[in-house]
Amino acid sequence: MTAPLRLGLAALLATLLATTPLLPLFDGQGWMVPALVTILVCSLTGIALRQVTTLWPVVALIQLAMLVLTLTALFARDDALLHLVPGPQVIASWRELLTEGNQVIAQSAAPVPTGTGVVFMITLGLAVVAFATDLIAASLERPAVAGLPLLAVYCVPAAVLPRGVPWYAFVLAAAGFLLLVSVDWVDRVHAWGRILGSGPDRRRVDLGGPFSGGRRVAAVSLAVAVLLPLITPGVDEQLLTQGNGEGEGRGRGQISVINPILTLRRNLVTPGSTPVITYRTTVEAPDPLRIASDDSFNGEQWAPSTGPISRKQKVQEGLPAAPGLSEATARSAETTSISIGPLSETYLPLPYPTTAVEIDGRWLYEKRNLNVVGDGQRTEGISYVAHHLTLAPSPDQLQSAPAPPADVVQSFTALPRLPKQIRQIATDVAGQGSAYQQALRLQEYFRSSGKFRYSLEASGSAASASSVDAVLAFLTDGRGYCVQFASAMAVMARTLNIPSRVAVGFLPGSLRSDGTRVITLQDAHAWPELYFETVGWVRFEPTPATRVPTVPSYARTEGEAPAGQEATPSASASVSGSAAPNPRASRPVDRQQTDTPAVQELPLWQRIPWRRLSVLALVLLLAGAPALVSQLVRRRRWARAHTPAARAEAAWDDLRDRLGDLGVAWARWWTPRAIQHRLVTDHRLEAAARQAVNRLVHDVESARYAPPDPAGARAVEQVRADVDQIVHAIADGLGPAARRRARFLPRSGVAVLTGTRLRDRGDEVHRLVTDDASLPQAQPRSKRMRVGARSGRG
Repeated sequence: MTAPLRLGLAALLATLLATTPLLPLFDGQGWMVPALVTILVCSLTGIALRQVTTLWPVVALIQLAMLVLTLTALFARDDALLHLVPGPQVIASWRELLTEGNQVIAQSAAPVPTGTGVVFMITLGLAVVAFATDLIAASLERPAVAGLPLLAVYCVPAAVLPRGVPWYAFVLAAAGFLLLVSVDWVDRVHAWGRILGSGPDRRRVDLGGPFSGGRRVAAVSLAVAVLLPLITPGVDEQLLTQGNGEGEGRGRGQISVINPILTLRRNLVTPGSTPVITYRTTVEAPDPLRIASDDSFNGEQWAPSTGPISRKQKVQEGLPAAPGLSEATARSAETTSISIGPLSETYLPLPYPTTAVEIDGRWLYEKRNLNVVGDGQRTEGISYVAHHLTLAPSPDQLQSAPAPPADVVQSFTALPRLPKQIRQIATDVAGQGSAYQQALRLQEYFRSSGKFRYSLEASGSAASASSVDAVLAFLTDGRGYCVQFASAMAVMARTLNIPSRVAVGFLPGSLRSDGTRVITLQDAHAWPELYFETVGWVRFEPTPATRVPTVPSYARTEGEAPAGQEATPSASASVSGSAAPNPRASRPVDRQQTDTPAVQELPLWQRIPWRRLSVLALVLLLAGAPALVSQLVRRRRWARAHTPAARAEAAWDDLRDRLGDLGVAWARWWTPRAIQHRLVTDHRLEAAARQAVNRLVHDVESARYAPPDPAGARAVEQVRADVDQIVHAIADGLGPAARRRARFLPRSGVAVLTGTRLRDRGDEVHRLVTDDASLPQAQPRSKRMRVGARSGRG
């Protein structure tokens, strides 16, 4: 194995181990597959190319080309030529994914949800690390410097995780770097020639030379790095431990959230009609299920307010009254039983306003918007019952609503700097009158009179769909989807001093014949909510009737369909079951019944426990590595035994390794005759085994000291048969524990993995050094000085 090949494989293993600190940083293990594929493509390409060329720029350029093709195939296949060759559309798709991933990461605490944008960012970052590590370590042969990109990977979770990196991840990442450096150190030592021991018998060969102290230094360094923060007063364990999520202490108490408006467009264009939510409700014509309300607008997007949420605010203990709602508003108490399928959200889909939730796990509400978030919980695969109100404000009540409180106006009418066109259009469309009248005019403008068209082909990325620029482009072009309609109406309402926000959730979905409703990703929706005192937050529906056929009864204008009419707004309305109203849907839900809709079975790739399988695979790899390496070394040794002398030395080396695996003593300075005597007498070998030992000793002595005699050489099969016979004879006299250890955990394989052997183990390495005259005299002076220093002569 050549030095570039060893360095390339070591760089690949170091990069893979360096990814382990990222495991607690992200939610789920779906990101591991594309990241692993990209790392393998980059590293294996470099390893293969360096076998045919030494020009590192050529290797680097081809590696970069392979990375681009791989990323294209994984993340932008439909936009590429022949599903592989990138073009301008691929670059635009990557830019959109980066923007989406950056927005998710910026708004989330660990563990970060792994949407497509986040997975792309992870894969791209690890691809750069793999390329840099392979280039520096293997192509430029500077493995110590290659630790810098590996350190960059570790620094991200170390700085972000509230309780730091788990100790096992640190140990694995550090071990990968130590392996990379040690492989290079072995090659550097080999360049000086043979390594001789020190002490009274300075002539013997010391195979553990370069690592006899290195192993101890590495082990002690890792132990100190892990244990020192735990035993030193005043040193926090943040870098090396993982919090328990209870919320006490520095850096704890954060809840991971993701703004659902970022993924809405991707949900709408997702093919298929797989149900993601199944529910049964006592409401005959239910309102949309709300995931979250986005009340903060910074000019780039709408987002939920971020603020402290007490862990005492559990939804199981009841939610506070909806802001602004008074007893004057007509209402009815309802119950909805919900089961979530393959939908992973940090916010809990609920009707608004919800008063209490029967659910397992820690789900907390925030008081400002009554959004419900999971404290380390996700929605996928859960079932719960929501108790909520259905409000029925009258148009007269909204028309005569008093002015909102000053703090509500200040908080929910805040706007960044807007183009004058937006304010002018809002003023022209809304005209004069009450806030209710202005809201109706805005809604009618977007639904009908403004000639707007619903389309998913609107320009811009998902992350910028609700930005000021997107609103202005939407008002000019007249084409967009629900996010543009909701954002535009909410922004224009704020210019009129009407408190507003944008809600994100799902339309009611399709009604089945058994009274249940199903929601797919194509039912994802956004709508504006405007504030009216005594009623609170009121839903309006600016999205055209081609997408949302009905509007709430209080928001109907002339020509609008009554809100009680059943509609199937989803693009996936073909879900099995009748779409007609069913009187069973208004029947109260008995929470004690067991007929709650079954949770949709998750796809296979989502049900696979990737983290456990990865740990199991790593354990199996580490457990089987010594035996595998031992077999590979033996196979390589015999494959290179082309001459009688080489076969004799290969047999002697093989015998020594296999007997060493069994625990048989074999000192390196013993002569072949001494070893022959010890094996025969100590293990009481029978006649056949004794003769095999005699033949091997004769072959070795003839190869080392007699003139070459090709006519008397034995075939390789005969030599190997003698080795097998000796090993089996000695093994039969030992206990079963020794035989199992030799088979599954051979010392020879462990020695190779830990670097305690020299690379080339031929006759020169194991031959007894009789005097200094046997040293090669053609060595440069520096090498002879090196040998002299190691032999104790200084």
